[in-house]
Amino acid sequence: MNWEDVTGLLRGIPDLPGARCKGKAQLFEATIGEYRHRAGRPPTSDELGHARRRALSVCRACPALSLCRAYLDGLPLAQRPRGVVAGLIIKSSGRPWNTVAPEREAGR
Repeated sequence: MNWEDVTGLLRGIPDLPGARCKGKAQLFEATIGEYRHRAGRPPTSDELGHARRRALSVCRACPALSLCRAYLDGLPLAQRPRGVVAGLIIKSSGRPWNTVAPEREAGR
């Protein structure tokens, strides 16, 4: 992958006003099973589960969740990011696990 590939990917990411994940890259990266944290090793299953629960709770309260989900749904499986994205846990196949952050209720 080169700089042109990266800039092409970044251009496709929509502006998500009010997205609660902004500035929390480390938390969301920790939801990927292969992520290596400061200890230089993959997370334990407890660490991974904790990170995923925290990230899913951020998504549940996010005003941009439906826009984020629409963006994710528009990506081919091979291009979907892994870990918690749009209130879902995305596996390496690009398909979500059954864990879902429900859409926000109107007026909340």
